[in-house]
Amino acid sequence: MAEEELIKQIQELRDELKSLEELKLSIRQKINELRNLKAKYLETIRTYRNRVEEIKKELNELEAKREEVVIKRRELISKLRDVKNEFFSKKREFNELSSFSKVSVDSIRKKIDSMEWRIITESLPLQEENRLIKEIGRLESTLNKALEAKKLSGELLELRAQISSLTYELNELNSIVDKLTSDINLRREEMRNIYRSREEVKQKLNGVNEEIRGLVQNLVNTASRINELRERYASLNQRLREVRLARIKQNEEKIVEEKRKLVEEKKRRGERLTLEDLRILYGEYHE
Repeated sequence: MAEEELIKQIQELRDELKSLEELKLSIRQKINELRNLKAKYLETIRTYRNRVEEIKKELNELEAKREEVVIKRRELISKLRDVKNEFFSKKREFNELSSFSKVSVDSIRKKIDSMEWRIITESLPLQEENRLIKEIGRLESTLNKALEAKKLSGELLELRAQISSLTYELNELNSIVDKLTSDINLRREEMRNIYRSREEVKQKLNGVNEEIRGLVQNLVNTASRINELRERYASLNQRLREVRLARIKQNEEKIVEEKRKLVEEKKRRGERLTLEDLRILYGEYHE
């Protein structure tokens, strides 16, 4: 191969090696960028995982608290039902005695006392005494019913107040249950959103890993190609040195041959040969 062709090929190899080295550097930079992005995605996934653990703990606490309140509410509903049943039962009793609720107890007692006093202090005919005794019995029955009506009225007021208090407490518990349920639903929705976001990040991470693997393989191929070209480059340089040495040697041999011819011509003419001439003539001359 001609020296000019070797020089041309060496220059082409040098240019290609430079391009490949630049490509290798670019690939490494891209790999580093992707690895940084991968680390970011992994940190995001780790953050999501930690938050999910926190939410699970919060959910356990909220659900336990809600269960506690629900049990308390269930007991309160049962108690309220019993109180209402008692209220309606006494209400029916009161309705049966409602006509006696406005009767004056003091007035009846005074009438009874007056009649009893007459029976004790006066000498009454038997018929009148029997009438008074019968009237006293009627008034005592009315008095008992009036007293019972007043008693029931008081109990109904107490039961109504108790129902109002229990209803208020029940409403408070309902509000607490609603708030806890809302908090639980919010946590669950947050967890679902985190799962969706985490899945998206995982898909991005898989894409980055795939891209890194492709770039690493590209880097390996590029490095292998660089090694091949370096070997080729070294081989061509060695060949160029050999060609140049051969050319130099050929030039030297040409010069020596020309000098040998001059010495032979000098010898034929019978001229005296110098020591250098003798060396040239007998092949011991070195440039």
